[in-house]
Amino acid sequence: MKITAVKTFLVDGVFRPWTFVKVETDEGTVGWGDCTDWDAAPAIAATVELLGERMIGKDPMRAEDAWWSLIGYMQRQNGGIAYKAASGIDSALWDIRGKVLNAPVWQLLGGKMRDELRMYWTHCVSNRARYAEQLGVPPVKSTDDIRKMCEEIKQKGYTALKTNIFALDDVPGSDKLGRSMGATSGHQATPIALRSAEAIVGTLREELGPDVGIALDTALNFRLGGAIKLARTLEPYDMMWLETETFDPGSLRTVRESTTTTICTGESLFGIEGYKPFLEKYAQDVIMPDFAWNGVTMGRKVCDLALAYDTPIAPHNCHSPMNTLVSANICASIKNFYVLEFDEDDAPWRDDLMTHPFEINNGYLKVPDHPGLGSDLIESELIKHAWTGY
Repeated sequence: MKITAVKTFLVDGVFRPWTFVKVETDEGTVGWGDCTDWDAAPAIAATVELLGERMIGKDPMRAEDAWWSLIGYMQRQNGGIAYKAASGIDSALWDIRGKVLNAPVWQLLGGKMRDELRMYWTHCVSNRARYAEQLGVPPVKSTDDIRKMCEEIKQKGYTALKTNIFALDDVPGSDKLGRSMGATSGHQATPIALRSAEAIVGTLREELGPDVGIALDTALNFRLGGAIKLARTLEPYDMMWLETETFDPGSLRTVRESTTTTICTGESLFGIEGYKPFLEKYAQDVIMPDFAWNGVTMGRKVCDLALAYDTPIAPHNCHSPMNTLVSANICASIKNFYVLEFDEDDAPWRDDLMTHPFEINNGYLKVPDHPGLGSDLIESELIKHAWTGY
Protein backbone atom coordinates (compact mmCIF):
# COMPACT_ATOMS: atom_id res chain seq x y z
CA MET A 1 0.00 0.00 0.00
CA LYS A 2 1.33 3.44 -0.91
CA ILE A 3 0.22 7.01 -0.22
CA THR A 4 -1.03 8.69 -3.37
CA ALA A 5 -2.26 12.07 -2.10
CA VAL A 6 -2.37 14.34 0.97
CA LYS A 7 -5.11 16.97 0.89
CA THR A 8 -6.42 19.67 3.22
CA PHE A 9 -9.91 21.07 3.81
CA LEU A 10 -10.58 24.36 5.62
CA VAL A 11 -14.09 24.21 7.04
CA ASP A 12 -16.15 26.85 8.83
CA GLY A 13 -16.17 25.97 12.52
CA VAL A 14 -17.92 29.25 13.58
CA PHE A 15 -15.26 30.17 16.16
CA ARG A 16 -12.31 29.15 14.01
CA PRO A 17 -11.63 27.39 10.69
CA TRP A 18 -11.31 23.64 11.09
CA THR A 19 -8.27 22.25 9.25
CA PHE A 20 -8.77 18.66 8.14
CA VAL A 21 -6.18 16.42 6.49
CA LYS A 22 -7.07 13.61 4.11
CA VAL A 23 -4.49 10.95 3.20
CA GLU A 24 -5.36 8.73 0.22
CA THR A 25 -3.80 5.40 -0.75
CA ASP A 26 -3.53 3.33 -3.91
CA GLU A 27 -5.73 0.62 -2.35
CA GLY A 28 -8.58 3.02 -1.63
CA THR A 29 -8.20 3.26 2.15
CA VAL A 30 -8.47 6.86 3.32
CA GLY A 31 -7.35 8.42 6.60
CA TRP A 32 -8.57 11.64 8.19
CA GLY A 33 -6.64 13.90 10.53
CA ASP A 34 -6.93 17.32 12.15
CA CYS A 35 -4.51 20.20 12.74
CA THR A 36 -6.93 23.02 13.49
CA ASP A 37 -5.59 26.37 14.65
CA TRP A 38 -6.94 29.92 14.47
CA ASP A 39 -5.18 32.69 12.57
CA ALA A 40 -2.47 30.37 11.26
CA ALA A 41 -4.88 28.00 9.47
CA PRO A 42 -3.85 28.88 5.89
CA ALA A 43 -0.15 28.60 6.75
CA ILE A 44 -0.68 25.24 8.44
CA ALA A 45 -2.66 23.93 5.46
CA ALA A 46 0.12 25.04 3.12
CA THR A 47 2.70 23.28 5.31
CA VAL A 48 0.62 20.09 5.31
CA GLU A 49 0.68 20.12 1.54
CA LEU A 50 4.45 20.74 1.54
CA LEU A 51 5.01 17.81 3.90
CA GLY A 52 2.45 15.76 2.02
CA GLU A 53 4.61 15.86 -1.10
CA ARG A 54 7.29 14.00 0.85
CA MET A 55 4.77 11.31 1.80
CA ILE A 56 3.76 10.33 -1.73
CA GLY A 57 4.75 6.73 -2.40
CA LYS A 58 5.43 5.99 1.30
CA ASP A 59 3.88 3.17 3.31
CA PRO A 60 1.02 4.68 5.39
CA MET A 61 1.36 1.93 8.00
CA ARG A 62 4.71 3.29 9.19
CA ALA A 63 3.37 6.12 11.34
CA GLU A 64 6.35 6.27 13.73
CA ASP A 65 8.83 6.45 10.87
CA ALA A 66 6.70 9.09 9.12
CA TRP A 67 6.55 11.25 12.26
CA TRP A 68 10.29 11.41 12.76
CA SER A 69 10.90 11.86 9.05
CA LEU A 70 8.55 14.86 8.86
CA ILE A 71 9.84 16.43 12.08
CA GLY A 72 13.40 15.88 10.89
CA TYR A 73 12.65 17.61 7.61
CA MET A 74 11.27 20.60 9.53
CA GLN A 75 13.87 20.51 12.32
CA ARG A 76 14.90 24.16 11.87
CA GLN A 77 11.21 25.13 12.18
CA ASN A 78 10.63 22.87 15.18
CA GLY A 79 7.32 23.35 16.99
CA GLY A 80 4.47 25.63 16.00
CA ILE A 81 3.21 25.33 12.45
CA ALA A 82 5.62 22.50 11.59
CA TYR A 83 4.41 20.32 14.47
CA LYS A 84 0.77 21.08 13.75
CA ALA A 85 1.08 20.16 10.08
CA ALA A 86 2.93 16.93 10.88
CA SER A 87 0.30 16.10 13.50
CA GLY A 88 -2.54 16.32 11.00
CA ILE A 89 -0.79 13.83 8.73
CA ASP A 90 0.13 11.62 11.69
CA SER A 91 -3.44 11.21 12.96
CA ALA A 92 -4.61 10.42 9.41
CA LEU A 93 -1.97 7.67 9.19
CA TRP A 94 -3.22 6.17 12.46
CA ASP A 95 -6.75 6.28 11.05
CA ILE A 96 -5.52 4.28 8.04
CA ARG A 97 -3.71 1.75 10.25
CA GLY A 98 -6.86 1.11 12.23
CA LYS A 99 -8.96 0.64 9.10
CA VAL A 100 -6.44 -1.73 7.51
CA LEU A 101 -6.23 -3.80 10.70
CA ASN A 102 -10.00 -3.51 11.30
CA ALA A 103 -9.44 -2.10 14.79
CA PRO A 104 -10.06 1.18 16.62
CA VAL A 105 -6.92 3.23 17.17
CA TRP A 106 -7.26 2.76 20.92
CA GLN A 107 -6.85 -0.97 20.32
CA LEU A 108 -3.54 -0.30 18.57
CA LEU A 109 -2.43 1.80 21.55
CA GLY A 110 -2.81 -1.11 23.97
CA GLY A 111 -6.57 -1.39 24.34
CA LYS A 112 -9.02 0.79 26.20
CA MET A 113 -9.05 1.31 29.96
CA ARG A 114 -12.51 2.89 29.98
CA ASP A 115 -15.66 2.73 27.85
CA GLU A 116 -16.64 6.38 28.25
CA LEU A 117 -14.85 9.64 28.88
CA ARG A 118 -15.89 12.37 31.28
CA MET A 119 -16.03 15.71 29.47
CA TYR A 120 -16.30 19.32 30.53
CA TRP A 121 -18.30 21.95 28.69
CA THR A 122 -15.68 24.38 27.45
CA HIS A 123 -16.24 28.08 26.72
CA CYS A 124 -19.38 27.60 28.78
CA VAL A 125 -21.32 30.89 29.08
CA SER A 126 -18.40 32.81 27.50
CA ASN A 127 -19.18 31.62 23.96
CA ARG A 128 -22.73 32.85 24.42
CA ALA A 129 -21.38 36.21 25.49
CA ARG A 130 -19.46 36.44 22.22
CA TYR A 131 -21.16 34.25 19.60
CA ALA A 132 -24.81 33.98 20.61
CA GLU A 133 -26.08 35.13 17.22
CA GLN A 134 -23.97 32.60 15.29
CA LEU A 135 -25.02 29.83 17.66
CA GLY A 136 -28.70 30.77 17.65
CA VAL A 137 -28.89 30.91 21.45
CA PRO A 138 -29.79 33.62 23.99
CA PRO A 139 -26.83 35.90 24.76
CA VAL A 140 -25.12 36.03 28.15
CA LYS A 141 -24.72 39.65 29.18
CA SER A 142 -25.06 39.62 32.97
CA THR A 143 -24.73 37.44 36.05
CA ASP A 144 -28.50 36.88 35.86
CA ASP A 145 -27.99 35.39 32.38
CA ILE A 146 -25.30 33.10 33.82
CA ARG A 147 -27.76 31.94 36.48
CA LYS A 148 -30.35 31.13 33.82
CA MET A 149 -27.80 29.15 31.82
CA CYS A 150 -26.87 27.10 34.89
CA GLU A 151 -30.24 25.36 34.58
CA GLU A 152 -29.24 24.16 31.11
CA ILE A 153 -25.86 22.98 32.40
CA LYS A 154 -27.60 20.91 35.07
CA GLN A 155 -30.11 19.54 32.58
CA LYS A 156 -27.40 18.34 30.21
CA GLY A 157 -25.63 16.52 33.02
CA TYR A 158 -22.15 17.99 32.77
CA THR A 159 -20.12 17.57 35.94
CA ALA A 160 -17.52 20.16 34.93
CA LEU A 161 -17.13 23.25 32.75
CA LYS A 162 -14.61 25.85 31.69
CA THR A 163 -15.22 29.50 30.98
CA ASN A 164 -13.32 32.71 30.23
CA ILE A 165 -13.25 36.25 31.54
CA PHE A 166 -15.65 38.48 29.61
CA ALA A 167 -17.63 41.69 29.99
CA LEU A 168 -20.82 41.72 32.07
CA ASP A 169 -23.36 44.54 32.17
CA ASP A 170 -23.54 44.39 35.96
CA VAL A 171 -19.77 44.49 36.57
CA PRO A 172 -18.70 48.16 36.37
CA GLY A 173 -15.89 48.77 33.89
CA SER A 174 -15.78 45.26 32.49
CA ASP A 175 -16.72 46.56 29.04
CA LYS A 176 -13.13 47.85 28.89
CA LEU A 177 -11.58 44.39 29.34
CA GLY A 178 -11.13 43.46 25.69
CA ARG A 179 -10.04 40.00 24.60
CA SER A 180 -6.44 40.52 25.75
CA MET A 181 -7.39 41.13 29.41
CA GLY A 182 -4.10 41.49 31.26
CA ALA A 183 -1.90 41.71 28.17
CA THR A 184 -2.52 45.43 27.83
CA SER A 185 -1.38 46.03 31.42
CA GLY A 186 1.93 44.18 31.38
CA HIS A 187 0.16 40.84 31.83
CA GLN A 188 -0.95 41.90 35.29
CA ALA A 189 -4.41 41.35 36.75
CA THR A 190 -6.25 44.65 36.81
CA PRO A 191 -9.03 45.30 39.33
CA ILE A 192 -11.55 45.10 36.47
CA ALA A 193 -10.25 41.68 35.40
CA LEU A 194 -10.35 40.42 38.99
CA ARG A 195 -13.89 41.70 39.57
CA SER A 196 -15.08 40.13 36.33
CA ALA A 197 -13.44 36.77 37.05
CA GLU A 198 -14.87 36.67 40.55
CA ALA A 199 -18.36 37.59 39.34
CA ILE A 200 -18.36 34.87 36.68
CA VAL A 201 -16.81 32.09 38.76
CA GLY A 202 -18.67 33.07 41.92
CA THR A 203 -22.04 33.02 40.16
CA LEU A 204 -21.34 29.61 38.64
CA ARG A 205 -20.25 28.17 41.99
CA GLU A 206 -23.27 29.60 43.79
CA GLU A 207 -25.71 28.18 41.25
CA LEU A 208 -24.05 24.82 40.51
CA GLY A 209 -22.96 23.89 44.02
CA PRO A 210 -19.69 22.48 45.34
CA ASP A 211 -19.48 19.30 43.26
CA VAL A 212 -19.32 20.70 39.73
CA GLY A 213 -15.79 21.35 38.48
CA ILE A 214 -15.24 24.96 37.37
CA ALA A 215 -12.19 25.96 35.34
CA LEU A 216 -11.16 29.38 34.09
CA ASP A 217 -9.02 29.73 30.96
CA THR A 218 -6.81 32.82 30.73
CA ALA A 219 -4.33 31.51 28.11
CA LEU A 220 -1.19 33.69 27.93
CA ASN A 221 -2.87 36.82 29.19
CA PHE A 222 -1.52 36.84 32.76
CA ARG A 223 2.08 36.18 33.81
CA LEU A 224 3.63 35.53 37.22
CA GLY A 225 2.37 38.34 39.48
CA GLY A 226 -0.87 38.72 37.54
CA ALA A 227 -1.52 34.98 37.56
CA ILE A 228 -0.76 34.79 41.29
CA LYS A 229 -3.15 37.62 42.09
CA LEU A 230 -5.90 36.01 40.00
CA ALA A 231 -5.29 32.55 41.48
CA ARG A 232 -5.51 33.92 45.03
CA THR A 233 -8.68 35.82 44.22
CA LEU A 234 -10.28 32.57 43.05
CA GLU A 235 -9.21 30.44 46.04
CA PRO A 236 -12.61 30.63 47.81
CA TYR A 237 -14.30 28.92 44.84
CA ASP A 238 -12.36 25.63 44.94
CA MET A 239 -11.60 25.66 41.21
CA MET A 240 -11.14 22.55 39.11
CA TRP A 241 -8.25 24.62 37.79
CA LEU A 242 -7.02 28.01 36.68
CA GLU A 243 -5.57 27.63 33.18
CA THR A 244 -2.66 29.98 32.74
CA GLU A 245 0.27 29.77 30.35
CA THR A 246 3.89 30.84 30.18
CA PHE A 247 6.92 29.43 28.43
CA ASP A 248 8.94 29.64 31.65
CA PRO A 249 8.38 26.58 33.88
CA GLY A 250 10.10 28.28 36.81
CA SER A 251 7.63 31.14 36.66
CA LEU A 252 4.69 28.76 36.63
CA ARG A 253 6.16 26.78 39.52
CA THR A 254 6.22 30.05 41.49
CA VAL A 255 2.55 30.60 40.66
CA ARG A 256 1.63 27.10 41.78
CA GLU A 257 3.50 27.44 45.07
CA SER A 258 1.80 30.77 45.77
CA THR A 259 -1.80 29.58 45.78
CA THR A 260 -4.14 26.76 46.72
CA THR A 261 -5.89 27.12 43.35
CA THR A 262 -5.16 24.19 41.02
CA ILE A 263 -2.98 25.18 38.05
CA CYS A 264 -3.33 23.73 34.55
CA THR A 265 -1.14 24.47 31.52
CA GLY A 266 0.34 22.95 28.37
CA GLU A 267 -1.84 23.62 25.33
CA SER A 268 0.91 25.63 23.60
CA LEU A 269 3.74 23.13 24.14
CA PHE A 270 5.12 20.70 21.57
CA GLY A 271 6.73 17.29 21.96
CA ILE A 272 8.28 15.61 24.95
CA GLU A 273 11.09 18.16 24.86
CA GLY A 274 8.53 20.94 25.38
CA TYR A 275 6.67 19.24 28.24
CA LYS A 276 9.70 17.77 30.02
CA PRO A 277 10.92 20.95 31.80
CA PHE A 278 7.41 21.73 33.08
CA LEU A 279 6.97 18.19 34.37
CA GLU A 280 10.45 18.06 35.90
CA LYS A 281 9.75 21.24 37.87
CA TYR A 282 6.23 20.08 38.86
CA ALA A 283 5.11 23.48 37.61
CA GLN A 284 1.45 22.50 37.29
CA ASP A 285 -1.16 20.19 38.80
CA VAL A 286 -2.72 19.20 35.45
CA ILE A 287 -1.11 19.09 32.01
CA MET A 288 -3.06 19.87 28.84
CA PRO A 289 -1.52 18.50 25.63
CA ASP A 290 -3.17 19.30 22.31
CA PHE A 291 -3.29 16.27 20.02
CA ALA A 292 -4.15 18.32 16.94
CA TRP A 293 -0.71 19.86 17.49
CA ASN A 294 1.18 16.78 18.79
CA GLY A 295 -0.49 13.97 16.85
CA VAL A 296 -1.20 10.46 18.07
CA THR A 297 2.43 9.39 17.91
CA MET A 298 3.87 12.21 20.00
CA GLY A 299 0.69 12.82 21.98
CA ARG A 300 0.80 9.35 23.49
CA LYS A 301 4.46 9.81 24.42
CA VAL A 302 3.61 13.05 26.24
CA CYS A 303 0.88 11.28 28.22
CA ASP A 304 3.24 8.49 29.27
CA LEU A 305 5.90 11.03 30.27
CA ALA A 306 3.34 12.88 32.40
CA LEU A 307 2.42 9.61 34.12
CA ALA A 308 6.02 9.29 35.32
CA TYR A 309 5.57 12.66 37.08
CA ASP A 310 2.19 11.83 38.69
CA THR A 311 0.47 14.36 36.44
CA PRO A 312 -3.06 13.88 35.06
CA ILE A 313 -3.95 14.54 31.43
CA ALA A 314 -6.80 16.86 30.40
CA PRO A 315 -6.38 17.35 26.64
CA HIS A 316 -6.86 20.69 24.95
CA ASN A 317 -9.74 19.97 22.56
CA CYS A 318 -11.62 23.06 21.46
CA HIS A 319 -11.06 22.28 17.79
CA SER A 320 -12.87 20.07 15.29
CA PRO A 321 -14.87 16.87 15.76
CA MET A 322 -11.95 14.93 14.27
CA ASN A 323 -9.66 16.10 17.07
CA THR A 324 -12.25 14.93 19.59
CA LEU A 325 -11.92 11.46 18.03
CA VAL A 326 -8.12 11.62 18.15
CA SER A 327 -8.29 12.69 21.81
CA ALA A 328 -10.84 10.00 22.66
CA ASN A 329 -8.68 7.20 21.27
CA ILE A 330 -5.64 8.33 23.22
CA CYS A 331 -7.56 9.04 26.43
CA ALA A 332 -9.28 5.67 26.34
CA SER A 333 -5.91 3.94 26.50
CA ILE A 334 -3.94 5.92 29.12
CA LYS A 335 -3.87 5.54 32.89
CA ASN A 336 -3.64 9.23 33.80
CA PHE A 337 -6.71 10.55 31.95
CA TYR A 338 -8.62 13.18 33.95
CA VAL A 339 -11.24 14.94 31.83
CA LEU A 340 -11.73 15.90 28.15
CA GLU A 341 -12.53 19.37 26.85
CA PHE A 342 -15.61 19.62 24.60
CA ASP A 343 -17.50 22.49 22.94
CA GLU A 344 -21.15 21.77 23.67
CA ASP A 345 -21.98 25.02 21.88
CA ASP A 346 -20.54 24.23 18.46
CA ALA A 347 -21.11 24.72 14.75
CA PRO A 348 -24.70 23.59 14.01
CA TRP A 349 -23.42 21.43 11.12
CA ARG A 350 -20.79 19.55 13.16
CA ASP A 351 -22.59 16.20 13.14
CA ASP A 352 -23.48 16.59 9.45
CA LEU A 353 -19.78 16.24 8.63
CA MET A 354 -19.45 12.83 10.29
CA THR A 355 -20.46 9.35 9.16
CA HIS A 356 -20.66 8.37 12.86
CA PRO A 357 -21.56 11.35 15.11
CA PHE A 358 -20.65 11.35 18.79
CA GLU A 359 -22.65 9.41 21.37
CA ILE A 360 -22.88 11.67 24.44
CA ASN A 361 -24.88 11.04 27.60
CA ASN A 362 -24.85 13.30 30.68
CA GLY A 363 -21.52 14.83 29.75
CA TYR A 364 -19.80 11.52 28.99
CA LEU A 365 -18.54 10.53 25.53
CA LYS A 366 -18.84 6.89 24.49
CA VAL A 367 -15.46 5.71 23.24
CA PRO A 368 -15.93 5.00 19.50
CA ASP A 369 -15.52 1.39 18.41
CA HIS A 370 -15.41 1.76 14.62
CA PRO A 371 -12.09 0.94 12.90
CA GLY A 372 -9.60 3.77 12.80
CA LEU A 373 -10.35 6.95 14.72
CA GLY A 374 -14.07 6.21 14.77
CA SER A 375 -15.67 8.20 11.96
CA ASP A 376 -15.01 9.30 8.42
CA LEU A 377 -15.71 12.83 7.25
CA ILE A 378 -18.19 13.46 4.44
CA GLU A 379 -16.31 15.37 1.78
CA SER A 380 -19.38 16.93 0.19
CA GLU A 381 -20.34 18.42 3.56
CA LEU A 382 -16.82 19.77 4.08
CA ILE A 383 -17.08 21.56 0.75
CA LYS A 384 -20.60 22.77 1.56
CA HIS A 385 -19.30 24.43 4.72
CA ALA A 386 -15.95 25.56 3.34
CA TRP A 387 -14.22 28.36 5.23
CA THR A 388 -14.19 31.54 3.16
CA GLY A 389 -11.59 33.55 5.09
CA TYR A 390 -11.35 35.99 7.97
